[in-house]
Amino acid sequence: MTKRIEDYFFLPSSVDVADAETLQLRDIDTVADLDRVFPDVNINTRSSRAYTNFTVRGQASLDFYNPSTQVYVDGLPQDSFNLARSLPGGVENVELLYGPQGTLYGRGAIGGVINITTRKPDDERRFGFNGDITSNGASASAYASLPLIADTLYGDLTFNGLHENNDYTTMMTGEEVGGSNDVNGQLRLRYAPTGSPLDVMISAGRGRVTSTEEYFVMESMLEDRIALPIPSKYTLDTWNFGINASYDLGEATITALTGYQKSDFDRTVFGSYTPEQQWTFSQELRIASNPGQGNAFDYVAGVYYQHLDFVRNLPAYGQVANQKIDSYAAFADVTWHATDRLDITPGLRLDFERAGAQADGFVNFDESNDFMALSPKLGASYSLTDTLRLYGLFSTGFKAGGFTRTVTSLNNSFTYDPQTTYNGEIGLKYRNETGTLEAQLSGYYNVTKDYQMFVGVQPLQYLQNVGEVTAKGIDLKLRAKPTDDLGITLGIGYNDTKFTKFKDPTGSGADYTGKSVPYAPAFTPSLMVDYRFEIENGAAILPYAAVNYVDKVYFDEANSIGQKGYALVDVGVKLELDKQITGEAFVTNLFDKTYTTYGFNAGAPYGNVYQLGDGRTFGARLNLTF
Repeated sequence: MTKRIEDYFFLPSSVDVADAETLQLRDIDTVADLDRVFPDVNINTRSSRAYTNFTVRGQASLDFYNPSTQVYVDGLPQDSFNLARSLPGGVENVELLYGPQGTLYGRGAIGGVINITTRKPDDERRFGFNGDITSNGASASAYASLPLIADTLYGDLTFNGLHENNDYTTMMTGEEVGGSNDVNGQLRLRYAPTGSPLDVMISAGRGRVTSTEEYFVMESMLEDRIALPIPSKYTLDTWNFGINASYDLGEATITALTGYQKSDFDRTVFGSYTPEQQWTFSQELRIASNPGQGNAFDYVAGVYYQHLDFVRNLPAYGQVANQKIDSYAAFADVTWHATDRLDITPGLRLDFERAGAQADGFVNFDESNDFMALSPKLGASYSLTDTLRLYGLFSTGFKAGGFTRTVTSLNNSFTYDPQTTYNGEIGLKYRNETGTLEAQLSGYYNVTKDYQMFVGVQPLQYLQNVGEVTAKGIDLKLRAKPTDDLGITLGIGYNDTKFTKFKDPTGSGADYTGKSVPYAPAFTPSLMVDYRFEIENGAAILPYAAVNYVDKVYFDEANSIGQKGYALVDVGVKLELDKQITGEAFVTNLFDKTYTTYGFNAGAPYGNVYQLGDGRTFGARLNLTF
């Protein structure tokens, strides 16, 4: 959570954790599904899954290429093109750190951080298979972990495959479009001799998505899901490589994290061919105190470097744009156990970033710019009782300036300034002695200066600063097991995110002060109830029902296009023959609600056009573990 092992109950911030059992019960297969288990969170693709919008506490991802919420898998930051992909095999838990996390996680962590932790391969042989067939397609995942050399070398292999049926019919041609195929796999080797302080894990992965999901539907044809017959298709190829090495010194652990990712996005959207490529290299070296040492201070400190290389082509115009970004940082976070009840946690991060941009074609320039930021944090938590804890937090987030990646004649050589968020938060955490009841209640208020978002008219949008945004709200999460058989999970998020000082960068003179920020719903409650019926020979039946509500969402800063509030109801029943074999029948979006996830004004003769969420889906699933 804080780059060192620590119980989230004692952290001076709002943190939510979904373990493997919770993820399985809620059928969470991808990062994009996590808003079904975390309150005050909304995740949807924008145009395609390569541009995923994360909104956490009103902080939306209005920069297509740098979402406001960062995703980490086993400590490695994930490339923006990979954020909505399948969860890796062997997931132990997923943690969400709410609010700006700039001190430890740096650029882009304005809304929060999603940490995905997997079980490392070890001396236990483990095999798993999940497969489902639905009215919307089919998916399968397989996982194998086994020792290769006793007490020394271990390995695991994960494979995921997803097929989504076409769900649109195009006007005039009658062609069926909107489907996707997603295949990815990962291999890991771990060297961890028994009794040795050294632990090294190497991972390598490959993925490919082929899709026609970027078709759009006019407002008058939403219910019939009839799309405009304008060609839209893409292939997204991804490669990743990582090294996670740690050395246990006894009182502290040194960790080195090396990551390399490459994405090749061969894309035609709305009839325009705009391929993109991105390469990212990251390196982090840190030292963190080990838990249970009884020290007055726990700490984590380190340095970080990232290089990013991005290319975008517009072959029809002979236009090529290239960006190279180098980021450097040093960070430290300390927890002072002032008394047996009081913890005080200061933190600080220094960031330096150099952005270079070159464009050749109808727009030509070759420029660079430097940015530096200091991101402080101060938190405190106090145990009112052994089960009730009060905390307060001031934190900051930083997103560097730079050059827009979508070069148009409207922004020749224009740069944009850094974005900074200042956040205040106070909250209560409760956990009873048996762990059968957990609750978190928090209130927050944050201000973002020089807010960055894409402006202008599609397909000529570009990234600029639009002024000041203020977000305030409360969120509540409750997990309860009133009996051994009954489970209740309740989440409530209420958020008010507005432009409080709007500065129009397009020259049109528009003033959207007081308007809602796009993709920031005000109210996002959720409820899930499950019950376990024990039957013969240790088997059990688990029926469940869940409802998620998403309040009105706007898709533009003028609040002229959007989606009214809607509720999605999911029901299902699981059959556990034993701990190794489970089956399930389920229905998602039970009442077949038609809703949109993205839209824009395409001009005459189309007007507003949209993409749709999934309709009612029936399915069956089989889970096997050995």
